[in-house]
Amino acid sequence: MAPLIPSAKLTLSYPLYACDFDPLDSSRLVVGGGGGAGRTGVGNKITLIDTSNSTELQEAAEIELSKDEDNVTSLAVGAKKDKATLVFAGVNSSPADVEKGRNAHFRVLGIEPPKVSKKGKDASEPSILEHSRASLFQGREKDAYQRITRLSNPFPNQPQLGAVATGLARNSEIVLFDTSTTSPPRSRGAVTSNKEAEDVDFIQTGDDEFLFAYCDEHDIYLKKISHEADEEEPDLIYITPATRGPEKPSTPKFRAMRFLSKEFLIMLTNIHSNGGVVLQIFRIPPSGKGQCRLAQSHRLPDRITKATGLAVCNLTPPTSPSEPQGYTQFVVAVAGHDISLSLFKVDLQVAVGLSVIMSIKSFRTLRNVHPLQITSLAFSNFTPPAHPITASTPPQYLKLASVGVANTVVVHTFPLFPVPLSMKRGQSTTPRYVIALPSTAAAFGMGVILSFIGIALAAIFIQGILEIRGGVPVYLNARNHLPVIWQEALGRPFEFPSGYNDLKSPISSSEPEISKIQVRADPETQPKTKASATTTREETMTQATREEAEATGAGQESCSGATATAPEPPSRQQEKLAKKLKGEGKWNEQILKPGHEDGKKRTWKELAEHEKEHYKKALGEGVNWAEELPENVFKGVLFGELGGAVGRAIAGA
Repeated sequence: MAPLIPSAKLTLSYPLYACDFDPLDSSRLVVGGGGGAGRTGVGNKITLIDTSNSTELQEAAEIELSKDEDNVTSLAVGAKKDKATLVFAGVNSSPADVEKGRNAHFRVLGIEPPKVSKKGKDASEPSILEHSRASLFQGREKDAYQRITRLSNPFPNQPQLGAVATGLARNSEIVLFDTSTTSPPRSRGAVTSNKEAEDVDFIQTGDDEFLFAYCDEHDIYLKKISHEADEEEPDLIYITPATRGPEKPSTPKFRAMRFLSKEFLIMLTNIHSNGGVVLQIFRIPPSGKGQCRLAQSHRLPDRITKATGLAVCNLTPPTSPSEPQGYTQFVVAVAGHDISLSLFKVDLQVAVGLSVIMSIKSFRTLRNVHPLQITSLAFSNFTPPAHPITASTPPQYLKLASVGVANTVVVHTFPLFPVPLSMKRGQSTTPRYVIALPSTAAAFGMGVILSFIGIALAAIFIQGILEIRGGVPVYLNARNHLPVIWQEALGRPFEFPSGYNDLKSPISSSEPEISKIQVRADPETQPKTKASATTTREETMTQATREEAEATGAGQESCSGATATAPEPPSRQQEKLAKKLKGEGKWNEQILKPGHEDGKKRTWKELAEHEKEHYKKALGEGVNWAEELPENVFKGVLFGELGGAVGRAIAGA
């Protein structure tokens, strides 16, 4: 049986730092990286990978860059120019050129299609060629490099904007450019700051109109871009609280950002000191000026202490820049520091011209995706099929690619499902695709029913255990439905079933009955009889009487010739002694008399010596008493009542 989410893995010959899908062909993935400038022996390359097979990846084309230059640090795949698909990449020049102030970091490459022979067949494989290189940054810092490369989503017959941002520069730069020209690209403005940009993004809102946003660790900026030149600085639309004090703030830091629509931004936030990760959705002010408002927030599980990447896909994008965003579902992927991928869904609903963003819900976690840290991830560009959607419409899929420093590429393929028009909640006038169906009343009701069933089963289980332990009134009669050995395992501190034996303190069944009362009789008068081979649980002592017998163990040890087994309580010893003497005819009825003149009730220690001798003689002339044995046998007995107690024991024999 095929897995629900198929995946394919490919290991290349160099570490990977960037990846992106062809926006016009989801079966083509471009990755880049390398070992950098030096004598590491690891080349700097850009590779085209065929992802048409969901369980196998194949290298389709590759270009090896100069080993004297830096590795590929970022890339983005753009629209086509003529027949070639453009790839924009960040690659620093050689250290020698950088020292001289010449750093052609901005590279434009083209993926050329296979050449077709005269017979109509492909005569060669696709190839990757470099078209141009340029320097877009004004600074000449030696450590600076092109850390970010981002493009807007392409629309037919519409311009496409791009942005590049510096890394490790004292004065951060963001340069905007138009992709219509590549040698060199036409600049659309620049932004400078003393704080490094963490991420940037675009969204097209009309013909040659865009919203451009970027963030540093604590602030979010927004700028409107049109075909007219605009020298205005971006507007600050969000400030993280408690970040403007004189002390270094220990507040959360933004790691990545993406537009969901022209009204919402999603931010990936790392809590200070590896305290966790939070996804936040902000509502952008309608005018583009003012402060954002937090619309939704979701904290990732505690095991994810830090996030390294973010990718977002709109499953029902507008067909044109001026078309308003309708009902849709966004898929969000977060790369964790624990080499896992966490997937979330966010539903957007539109009512009376107002967009409402629903809560962020997790639907899948992929663990141990790569051997080492994930450096980049990207979704394929999903274009819904033409309407109407019928049974003959082929299955639709969404792909998620991720790369890591361990030279690995992994592509997961997620099936998409059409939302039926019969659904009243979260539905548009035309069918659309989602990665997980929205919750319905039926699903909610089923969840409630399953919850009640679980609670009822738990209550029955607890009631049964308590009944077996004898701690609650009997309603289920669980004792009659479980074997005794199970009841032993559960333990019953208050009551014990018939036939229950305590294996921890076995009682020897081969000892004479008289040895259990610790009385030594004369050999001439003592009959040689054996006790029964079985002893029920009712004849064994409880834990309390064991402790009482142990407290008087010194007196019992003085009885020479007696074989001690499990000690018994005094009341049991009294009853057995009386029954034995009665059976042998040695019972003296004088035991029923007080034996002293005042008739007061006394303990054995309070009796006079002649009174003790009286009771010994009354209990049998053939019995040899140990020195301390009567005190142990008659412990707790008030003499004067002994006659009634012994008499009741004899009557019950």
